[in-house]
Amino acid sequence: MPLRQLLPALLVSVGLTLLMLPLQEAIDLSNTALLYVLVIVVIGSHYGRLPAIAAALLSALLYAHVFVPPLFSLAITEAQYLLATVVMLVVALLVGHLTAALKAQAEQVQARETQARALYDLARHLTAAQTPAEVEEIAGRFLGTALQAGHTRILAESGFAAPPAPLDAAALQAALAGGQPLLTPGGDPRHTFALVPLVASGPPHLLVCELPAAQARNRGTRALLETASSVLTVALERTHFAAVARETELRRAAESLRGSILSALSHDLRTPLTVMLGLADSLALGKASAERQKSMLAALRNQALSINQLVTNLLDMARLRSGNLELNQEWQPIDEVIGATLRQVRAQWKDREITLDIPPGLPPLRLDAVLVERVLWNLLENAIKYSPADTPVELVARRFGDWLDVMVCDWGPGLPADGGEELFGLFRRGQSESSIPGVGLGLAIARSIAEAHGGQVLAENRMGGGACFRLRLPLGNAPTLSDLENET
Repeated sequence: MPLRQLLPALLVSVGLTLLMLPLQEAIDLSNTALLYVLVIVVIGSHYGRLPAIAAALLSALLYAHVFVPPLFSLAITEAQYLLATVVMLVVALLVGHLTAALKAQAEQVQARETQARALYDLARHLTAAQTPAEVEEIAGRFLGTALQAGHTRILAESGFAAPPAPLDAAALQAALAGGQPLLTPGGDPRHTFALVPLVASGPPHLLVCELPAAQARNRGTRALLETASSVLTVALERTHFAAVARETELRRAAESLRGSILSALSHDLRTPLTVMLGLADSLALGKASAERQKSMLAALRNQALSINQLVTNLLDMARLRSGNLELNQEWQPIDEVIGATLRQVRAQWKDREITLDIPPGLPPLRLDAVLVERVLWNLLENAIKYSPADTPVELVARRFGDWLDVMVCDWGPGLPADGGEELFGLFRRGQSESSIPGVGLGLAIARSIAEAHGGQVLAENRMGGGACFRLRLPLGNAPTLSDLENET
């Protein structure tokens, strides 16, 4: 019994005696005995069973020595005083024992409540765990709260060969083979290692933690570890199968993507390559007129540009999907970016009419000009391909609050009835089977680049027929001329 618990209990009994000593003539002996019993109740509820028993024995001696005649003597001459002293001692012992037992039961109930709350929190947090590392972190927090455990780790079977000191591989294998929590002494006598097997249909794991020696001796610790092991095993099994499902989905998506790429390339590269081979063979014969040769060379160039566009889109999407895209953003006038794009478009589609509606005085934007030109190219190319050749493509720029919108509108068949959101997916085309070249990446690339700039690409049908694709970019706080001069 620790001295720090016994000594205060005895001092309380002595203090009560000194307090009542001046009042012994005014207080009846029965009331004095009741006061001692009351003190025993307080000691038992605060310090426990053994301090209450020690205080009861001391109180009986003090009561008999100080208050029972003859005073200051243990020689009790009258039977009634002896009986009163014995009764007081028995009552004090009994009350102290019962009070201490109630205190112990209350502490056990409180401990079970704390453990139940911790188990509930453990199960609730484990529902969101996605990896074994997250399960380990949650288990560490739970065991630290419920059992004051430290250095909690969850070891996979591959880690059994190099266990944390002072454990060895034999101890880990023994715990795994036993199928139940194993408590083994550690290097420090104040701590005990708990080895808890976590075995289900997935790979086996072992929970390892350090417990205080007092917790290791507690009978409820093993039961708590067994309950926790069931919850942790389910969580680890779920993360295992979730990882398997993710890998399966990634493989399936990779196979689907590869199949889509091969299908698109086999369709959209074969046609221009066949045309190029035919034109090259015709030119090699040397029988065509000069005018005809010039026309064939122009057609050959257009087919090469078409192939280059297909390959560029594939490379752009690969960069965007890998997350390695870095923006080279600078403040640029939007009309200059539009002008650079139009020069490229008109070089390939010389006879296609493109009308412009760009008001003067639009603020500059902070953007990657090369990537935004790619967005505008893809939107213009899409409009040119899917609208009649004798209809114009319209390009309109407008400011709306904190946004600047560049709209590319055509007079083609318009968007599907569901709004055309699926057109922004990979390898999605307005007409799945069509003689129009393309692999269905242009709109997906456009949206990805816009989102990298904090913007959007939206699609809507226009009144009277056709569709409009809207590139929306944030304006930001453009620098003033004085700011630019200060920077230079």
